Amino acid sequence: MILQRTLIAIAADDKNRMWGGHFGMAPRYFLYSPAGELIEKRPNPYGAGQSHEHHDDPKRIIDLLPECAVFIGRRMGEESKRKLAERFGIDAVLTTEKTPEAALRAYLSS
Repeated sequence: MILQRTLIAIAADDKNRMWGGHFGMAPRYFLYSPAGELIEKRPNPYGAGQSHEHHDDPKRIIDLLPECAVFIGRRMGEESKRKLAERFGIDAVLTTEKTPEAALRAYLSS
């Protein structure tokens, strides 16, 4: 069975605000439907303070978020953004919004 990527993942911190660091190091991800419904808050075992695993390997995060077509965060390396788009068809979006909800609204209205 092939899993279809449809959800939107937004990098969040422990206070449910936008994670200020790199997307792959976020403590958790808020997963939203394309209609904007919050589906899940998923912990990141590779996130800040959790692991010494190399966070810039996009495959680790893709495996953690296999149902997601969009990754939204405050920071992400250009090479990671390119790999996500070219190899996996994932849209990596950078935002300056302060909360996952505001980032989602901005993305959905663009």
